Amino acid sequence: MTPIHIPVLSKQVIEALGLRPGGIYIDCTLGEGGHTLRILESTDLPIKLLGLDTDSHAVEAAKKNLSGYLNQVTLLNKSYTNLLNESKKIGFNQVQGIIFDLGLSSMQLQGTNRGFSFRTDSPLDMRFNDSQQLTAWHIVNLCTEMELREILKELGEEPYAKRIARSIVKSRPVETTVQLARIIVQAAGRRKGRVHPATRSFQAIRMKVNDELNNIEKGLDQASNMLSKGGRLVVISYHSLEDRIVKRFILNASKDCICDPRVLECSCEHKAYLKNVYKKVVKPNKREIELNPRSRSARLRAAERIET
Repeated sequence: MTPIHIPVLSKQVIEALGLRPGGIYIDCTLGEGGHTLRILESTDLPIKLLGLDTDSHAVEAAKKNLSGYLNQVTLLNKSYTNLLNESKKIGFNQVQGIIFDLGLSSMQLQGTNRGFSFRTDSPLDMRFNDSQQLTAWHIVNLCTEMELREILKELGEEPYAKRIARSIVKSRPVETTVQLARIIVQAAGRRKGRVHPATRSFQAIRMKVNDELNNIEKGLDQASNMLSKGGRLVVISYHSLEDRIVKRFILNASKDCICDPRVLECSCEHKAYLKNVYKKVVKPNKREIELNPRSRSARLRAAERIET
């Protein structure tokens, strides 16, 4: 069995899904199969699961980790942006629960040639899908200084975006993660706290390479349309940009009107089709953070389909 990372908020995910006999569930961010495995281990109910991931290496690892449940799972090397089509192909038209865990997997972070981490020296890649042409190298070496600054500012919320972008452009060509991290540290300086100075910039470049924010919106829209009445949508995010998208999506889907509040009369004809499961966002407790430090920034939101 492939070593499996600790899935974040796994107990809360299972609780939020509210598993039903004969239910069909989809893990849109399969990774090495951590959440899917915990779900299957938690119940004797006859349920089925579909797992999707654009990372072919992760899917292969998940097949090994879920080998004891192959009669219950279908695993596909596909993006959740194609959730509706891929689900319909295998007869999953309506489902009882869908989960998104938007964080990186341990395999991606610890891989020596994927470029996700500045802690190992590797080529500037950062692709979830290695058949994609655009890599981090293209972003770092071909974007203008203005484009780089906007990427770091908007996607990384990096306060020193201008300084870092200028330093990257002056240092080209930049070939490896360690070289890039060194440039960022020299430009922005060391900072107090446990977060490495390069964290925000690496996050921003990775998100740009994989078009992550746009993909989240596409995935949530398709997922909500696939849920049967009473079905649950569960999303774990790790930073404010992701969580803002999820929060706004659930809020709008829970309203009977999404017109501009300055408009006196509703013209959108929008009807609520989701409701919040929890009044407040769910966060890991102190014990979970101690066991799995990567969970410290995790935020779980869940919604239930109220009509189909």
